[in-house]
Amino acid sequence: MGTITSRIRPAARRAVAPQAPEAHSPADSSAIYVVVADGAAIDRAAIASLIRSEQDFLVVGEAGNTQEAIECCRRLQPDVLVLTLTLPSPVGEPALPEVLGALPDLPVVAMSERGWSDCLILNPPASAHARDVPVRGGFCGGGHDCLQVAAAQGAAGTVRRSADPKALFTTIRAVASGRSAYEPGTLVALTGFLDPAGEGPLSPRLLDVAQFLAEGRSNKEIAGFMGVSEPTVKKHVTRLLERLGLADRLQAGLFIARHPLLFTPRPGFVR
Repeated sequence: MGTITSRIRPAARRAVAPQAPEAHSPADSSAIYVVVADGAAIDRAAIASLIRSEQDFLVVGEAGNTQEAIECCRRLQPDVLVLTLTLPSPVGEPALPEVLGALPDLPVVAMSERGWSDCLILNPPASAHARDVPVRGGFCGGGHDCLQVAAAQGAAGTVRRSADPKALFTTIRAVASGRSAYEPGTLVALTGFLDPAGEGPLSPRLLDVAQFLAEGRSNKEIAGFMGVSEPTVKKHVTRLLERLGLADRLQAGLFIARHPLLFTPRPGFVR
């Protein structure tokens, strides 16, 4: 029989004030509060231990699946969630979209141990059963590796598991300060993400639509601002979704809002 232990280590419990665990205490006002979510207990403990080794980080919680991560972050309000993309989901959904669907403003650093070269789905072995490996929605769209997909889905930062620990620390600090931080492979992919078919940069009109989507504007509102009809706006939105490789305007709005440097508004456009 295995030993059942608490999912939040004692040190993390002591670090959180029992009267108000969701609030940063005055003594720790400058600390970066972190929740670690990984489905493997040993890996989760190792990641948490690494993060605790830095004086400005405070690991306030740990989670073993997506629902635990959501509940933990709602309760503790961390500055950053460090989430491995293989995190199990009780409802069978991809981890990152499920978590951000529940907590859309949560800053997430996505971790993955797989790149394109060793991904069993994107680059399967030449075995007879390899073709039967399922591809769940949101994991491998567009042929990108896991971290590129995570960036498109709204992760504020990405770190490959094989990276130096300093890369993880730097990424957490950047994301906690409100910036995006991507590992080199993801960053290179993002610079070409808007032009996967070599069609050239987004038109000024599509850039304007992108900005309005990030603001949560409706088609009617966008039509009023741009001085065009609603059917025209709908066509622009459809075209933008095709260029971004995303399913709906909510995904597009989140992606655009989290990656503002990729969408430069047309100079002089007045809303």
